[in-house]
Amino acid sequence: LSILQQKMHNTETKLDKAALAYALTGIAINDALISCFKAKYQYNLVRPITYIREVMGSTTWNTFVGTPAHPEYPSAHSSLSAAAAGVLEELFGNAGPFSDHTYDYLGYAPRVYSSFTAIATEAGLSRLYAGIHYSQSIDAGLVQGKKVAANIFSAKP
Repeated sequence: LSILQQKMHNTETKLDKAALAYALTGIAINDALISCFKAKYQYNLVRPITYIREVMGSTTWNTFVGTPAHPEYPSAHSSLSAAAAGVLEELFGNAGPFSDHTYDYLGYAPRVYSSFTAIATEAGLSRLYAGIHYSQSIDAGLVQGKKVAANIFSAKP
């Protein structure tokens, strides 16, 4: 939502489009979360930490961030990010190049992206680097999020 807010500010989005953008982005994130968690409990795949500790025997191995207590597949971060990216691309077209200033207040440098999809892809990959997802779960989440956004825009009134 920070990226949406920045995009609207940069493009001087009018109130009617801003309201629509917030509503559709919220709908996409919500729908992606529901479909993602339905799949998580349908497939019930163990997290990397469980596999590495219990199957590979590296009992002291740990992730870089806390491991969520729900099943691994598909990646919720990827699914939600891709759904939001799909809405933003539909409403604003290609973002790039786009500088994300979400964490300026913490002293971090802005991140530059070529598209909203690139932002979603990086968000998904962050979960692989953190050690809490497998790459196929991230890929599946990205596909799922894109489908959620596509479904929103294909709905007939």
